[in-house]
Amino acid sequence: MVNLSLKTMAIKKLILYAFLPLFILSALYNAYYSIISFIATNLSVRESFYFTNDVNNKGTHWGGDKYRLTTRRHKLDLAQFKYNNVLKSYKKLNFIDQLKSNFNKEYRLISLLYNIGKLSHSYKRVTALYIPKTLDVYWNLSCDSHMPPFVAPAITNMAMIEGMPMRKNSCYTHFTDHGYNTYHLRGFEAKWMEMDHGKICQKAKQKGFKRIIEINENNMGEIISINHECEVE
Repeated sequence: MVNLSLKTMAIKKLILYAFLPLFILSALYNAYYSIISFIATNLSVRESFYFTNDVNNKGTHWGGDKYRLTTRRHKLDLAQFKYNNVLKSYKKLNFIDQLKSNFNKEYRLISLLYNIGKLSHSYKRVTALYIPKTLDVYWNLSCDSHMPPFVAPAITNMAMIEGMPMRKNSCYTHFTDHGYNTYHLRGFEAKWMEMDHGKICQKAKQKGFKRIIEINENNMGEIISINHECEVE
């Protein structure tokens, strides 16, 4: 029995010593790959500000080919220890003035939504967003016409009225994915390119909101928010 026990322990040790280096190598590889992915993604996001602002080249699927290829290039540079290329990219992309980039309007839009998201939860519970279909900078955030409706609610943690997409052409043709089939079955669809105060508040009351924050563009081309108080009409 003692000999059997010793043999069992020896086998366990042998297995441990055999697999331990593999575990260590796997952990090191995963850690290194995570670091590479983080750096490459960070550089690609910065470099994206220099891309041509074309809706056909925006997206998380087919529209994002240039972004994915750029990320892959940075990953290969890091994996092949071409750190000079990485440093050159970093120096070039370290200081970017987003307001002077090809995506300055998108930057102002996302910044505005981010600030709205900082409002108190009690305020946001009775408030919804409205973004007219005429605001191209929002509805052309992606070549996938069914993606922008998720952006504003995700950033602000707020509901949105009249948020169904109206643009039919899309690079991602899965029109019934991500819950859209439920909306179609219930008869929800985009009806208005733009709504005035009266229609906005009518929608707000139907959905049980006291106010609506409209995101729009003024005559100066600035992205602004307009508060519509609908509780007392």
